[in-house]
Amino acid sequence: MKLALDTSYICKSDNIQSLLDYASDLGIVTLDTSALYPNSEHCLGQYNLENFDVITKTIMYDYTLSRYENFENIKNTFYSSQRKLGYIELYGILFSSGNDILDFPELWDLICDFKDKNYVYKIGVNVSTPDELIKIIDSYDIDIAQLPLNIFDQDFIGLLPELKQKGIEIHTRNTFKEGILLKNMWNLPEKYKFFKPILEQIPEPKVAYALNLPKLLKEVDKIIIPALSTSDLDYFINMYNFDTCNIDYAQFRTK
Repeated sequence: MKLALDTSYICKSDNIQSLLDYASDLGIVTLDTSALYPNSEHCLGQYNLENFDVITKTIMYDYTLSRYENFENIKNTFYSSQRKLGYIELYGILFSSGNDILDFPELWDLICDFKDKNYVYKIGVNVSTPDELIKIIDSYDIDIAQLPLNIFDQDFIGLLPELKQKGIEIHTRNTFKEGILLKNMWNLPEKYKFFKPILEQIPEPKVAYALNLPKLLKEVDKIIIPALSTSDLDYFINMYNFDTCNIDYAQFRTK
């Protein structure tokens, strides 16, 4: 199962236990959280997470503080994440910004120390652009790359074979392009209206085709989806398994 659960708003769920139990039953074992998500780690930590691979993220480097203060903040925030999540061995920790380790290589050593102590199993990076990712994989042996990939944003696709050759797990986010592919295209906010001509060309149900693109890419390991209820999971599973037609996704790319 390629699907992974975005837990950024899991505290809003009416029944977190049912959501986690159902996700586990469906074979969804990866939980994506972060020290930056409001109360996400704390809410997750109230439940038994032994059946899940939990991945969290660091806080971002604060350029208004000294290097020492930043290192202490990042280290102490990780210990806080551990505590909130019940001191489980984390499957992974990701740098929230790839620029942090590009600008401050010593941060890599700090996080590697957590791995050496068996606090985390894998180290990765949350990236925004292919150029950023190229610089990182040229300098660091990361285990996981989390990157934006959807029908509109396909600029990482050319890099996927190289990542896989290096043994890097690939997790995709923003599958629905900031929710555009979950909305009625006739009711799009003004700032998204320029997507409408492309949306008109994408077959229905658009959510199924949005999920199908990363599903078809053999290099992609996980597709992060939002869900707050068992019915949400049912919907996304149905869309994930929907029998889509063969289409050329390249025609929809905007970058």
